[in-house]
Amino acid sequence: MSSADKVHSLEIFILTYNRADYLCESIESVLASSYKDFTLTVVDNCSTDNTKEVVNSFDDPRIRYVKHEKNIGGINNINSAIRMAKADYIVLFHDDDKMLPSMIEEEYGFLEEHPEAGCVSCLSRSFFEDGRTEDMKASFEGESKIYTGTELFDAYFADKHDTVCPSIMYRKSVLDAHDLIFDPKVGPCCDIKLLFDIERYGDGVGTINKCLMLTRRHEKQDSTMNYFPMHIELYDYLHNDPYYGPMLSEKKKWGLDKYHDFSRALASLVIRGTGSRKKHISDEKKLRNAVGSRFIDRCVYTVTVSLARLFPGLIRKLFFMRKGGRG
Repeated sequence: MSSADKVHSLEIFILTYNRADYLCESIESVLASSYKDFTLTVVDNCSTDNTKEVVNSFDDPRIRYVKHEKNIGGINNINSAIRMAKADYIVLFHDDDKMLPSMIEEEYGFLEEHPEAGCVSCLSRSFFEDGRTEDMKASFEGESKIYTGTELFDAYFADKHDTVCPSIMYRKSVLDAHDLIFDPKVGPCCDIKLLFDIERYGDGVGTINKCLMLTRRHEKQDSTMNYFPMHIELYDYLHNDPYYGPMLSEKKKWGLDKYHDFSRALASLVIRGTGSRKKHISDEKKLRNAVGSRFIDRCVYTVTVSLARLFPGLIRKLFFMRKGGRG
């Protein structure tokens, strides 16, 4: 698609905080896009590293740099970008990921061709520090899919969702019409709830069946360090929401299976001494209230945590023996 064919304006935002080394690659990937008619704003959440110097090293009139005077939190930083956006379409990109050259062009074209879609994302290829890569696989057949009604909600709780947050191109008018933002009350998974809301208010959530972005996998990611707590926070929010609560309660088998998996993961964190024991116990209660639990699973969790408290050294030794080592 050439600039002459352009119908709607586009803004890309990179949200960043103290990731200057990764940020450089992220900016480079955006500027290498085959679709050229956009502005790129780097929204800096008061970094203390050389982020500003990295941004200023690029000589491109499409780039803007905005730095908050104080750190306002990651979610509020994203929302600040939504509020400052003036374009018809916006992308809220991560500072440690990279997009392939055709991502913007293909997503832009999708929204032009599908006015019923409030947003569109693509699949991603994960890349690791050791050089490994892993392609995401779509849960549907065909070139693309648009989730409508409660299809995305249902797919998410069947572990068949295909949306990738930093790849999403949003139709700004849809966000504005319903004052949709990344709700801090939901926690780090607020991007998922925003997609549910887009679907809830009658617009489609599109996915292109291609890996058009590169997701960096590293130990400092929020999704790596806080995977279980952040998802439990989402389930807890949905459980208490008057609209989503009844829908979540219908996912009974999913909930019981999720408690089985997550409660064991939380117990293993207690055994390892990773994080706050008090927080893990609180998370288990939230999980149980939100998704339900089987009696045997509650017993396994309670006994394991109690033994870990009474005999921490022994239980930790047995745990790692069962795992086949001390890692």
